[in-house]
Amino acid sequence: MSDLRAAICGLTPIAARRPATTFFGRVPISHAAGYAAHPGCRMVAVADFREDLITAFREAWGDTWPAVAGYTSVDHLLAEAQPSLLSVCTPDNRHAEVVTAAAGAGVRGILCETPLATTVADADRMLAAVKAAGAHLVVNHARRFDPLFHLVRDALRLGEIGSLRHLRCYHSGPRAMLFRNGVHAIDVLCFLADSPVVELTGRLEAGFEHWDTYRGDGGHDPASEPTATASLVFANGVTASYDGVRTRDRALWFDLIGSDGVIRLFERHAELVSQGTTRTLVARPYDAVGLAAAVFELADLVQNGGDSVSGAANARHVVEILEGILRSSHQGARPLALPLEDII
Repeated sequence: MSDLRAAICGLTPIAARRPATTFFGRVPISHAAGYAAHPGCRMVAVADFREDLITAFREAWGDTWPAVAGYTSVDHLLAEAQPSLLSVCTPDNRHAEVVTAAAGAGVRGILCETPLATTVADADRMLAAVKAAGAHLVVNHARRFDPLFHLVRDALRLGEIGSLRHLRCYHSGPRAMLFRNGVHAIDVLCFLADSPVVELTGRLEAGFEHWDTYRGDGGHDPASEPTATASLVFANGVTASYDGVRTRDRALWFDLIGSDGVIRLFERHAELVSQGTTRTLVARPYDAVGLAAAVFELADLVQNGGDSVSGAANARHVVEILEGILRSSHQGARPLALPLEDII
């Protein structure tokens, strides 16, 4: 397998932490751990404006990559390290500048954290830059790399609960804000509905009435960003409701309501109820899941071409939904049609 030079920009925990050890072995829970799991990838450089995080990365991963170059400038990393693959784990409101710079510098595969961007205009700039460069852009919508969520979508496609009518998501926790973990929940609704959103209404939590566009700090302070509730209508007629609630304890589940049954989907298991019986859905293990799967897919795209299960077009649509929720809330929860008008 060919040697792919990898780099990471932004040494947040999701970028840099060591893999977790469980009864099932060591599970990659960071971009670095995902690259370490791939035999054809070699970490050559990292970038962060904090030099202490660069030092900590070298100490944590020195046994795997003893000669990682460190930079406080993304431009210097791109010019000197010349990576083939790049993970973008900077604050969300800086994703666009890093991705466009990477594409322009010749990076062949980019793995970007979520949300792809904080505005549709930024997302469009990113997609245009990647297309012009002939590069691949994968976005870490994590459930798209989870076998359970694929199993549930397969059950829907096979009609195991009849025709899908409605999706419902309950999402709570200290990071249940719309542009934090909320982006993953919204993406799951799109993934399961198997169709684009054509209409929505949204309402932000109290105190964020002025938010007609993203006004956060890129994810540093949870208190600076809102949770939200939303109603979605998909092009295939499926409807969905999303309830994001700021609480101490974290919870996430989805109800999938069909004409002939219901599936309740949690993060680790799902239950299908139909004709008075309940069946637990058990997913076949994948060789790689989560960020390891994302890295494996990115490497394969660079070497062999193809389409991502979590590609930029899908991620751009999710950003448009988030922006639509902000606009709808600012206008008194007015229903809005998608695509949005007046994107600049």
